[in-house]
Amino acid sequence: MALHEQDREDLMREATALFPRAEFQVELPEAPLFWGQKKNGHFAFYFGSDPVYQFDQNAELRRAFIDGKIYRTQGSTLARLTRVHNSAESILQRYDLTETELKACLQAMTQRFQQLDLVWLDPQKVQMVQSLAECSDLDLRNLIHKQIRQVLQHSQQLAPRIRGKR
Repeated sequence: MALHEQDREDLMREATALFPRAEFQVELPEAPLFWGQKKNGHFAFYFGSDPVYQFDQNAELRRAFIDGKIYRTQGSTLARLTRVHNSAESILQRYDLTETELKACLQAMTQRFQQLDLVWLDPQKVQMVQSLAECSDLDLRNLIHKQIRQVLQHSQQLAPRIRGKR
């Protein structure tokens, strides 16, 4: 996940680990939408440059970028990583979300995907801008819709812990 804001053109060109990938204009406040999938089945949704959600192959949340902050799964909660700069280095300070904060974060994500699910099948509200895929546009849309539904089914589950420096 990029730590700096990128425009959609850059994601289509530079997100080479994500194949297939596609950009859509969606009738939501967070439009445009970028989606991509890795070879291992992990996939990501970029609602503009923020928020970004990354999932494992089971549609369990691994990482997120929300309101300029980086989050990563700890298995039972999310860790918010805040970049702190000094004259010599840049470090990430970790804060594990409380149960209440985690519920609020996951609920906001769920609402975003519920909105996306409601408009996804309407070609007037979701228009493909460009894609890189080896399948038809219809098959790609169906794959993405399946993943939206999987996210909603697993919206309260986090992927296993991503190990970081201790």
